[in-house]
Amino acid sequence: MGLEFSNKVGLAAGFDKNAEYIDVLDKLGFGFIEIGTITPRPQPGNPEPRIFRLPEVEALINRMGFNNKGVDQVVENIRRSTLCGILGISIGKNSATLLEKAVDDYVYSLRRVYECADYVVINVSSPGTKDLRKLQH
Repeated sequence: MGLEFSNKVGLAAGFDKNAEYIDVLDKLGFGFIEIGTITPRPQPGNPEPRIFRLPEVEALINRMGFNNKGVDQVVENIRRSTLCGILGISIGKNSATLLEKAVDDYVYSLRRVYECADYVVINVSSPGTKDLRKLQH
């Protein structure tokens, strides 16, 4: 697709949901940075606690629920950045959006991030967002 990654190690979505740290993360030398998952409108995510540690199996359970400041704020943060590397953006639907209207959320966010993303991920698999996995069918 014409993208040349500086190396094979990237940062997946979930760490910098709102593109607040992409300049610092870029300086760490990642081959790509993926932000998000972001939604059209800001949302607080699931009630806390939403991360659970299972030390006996060395695991974490993540039930964040797409907590983010919304696509407009994220795009503004990206435009202020000096990122030189590859930027991926993961988009999702707002939890209040009915599944039948989910496509509207994805299209809205895609139109907003298209100019500033090197690639876009459409998140339809988050187990922390009620009924989202139904979109896979």
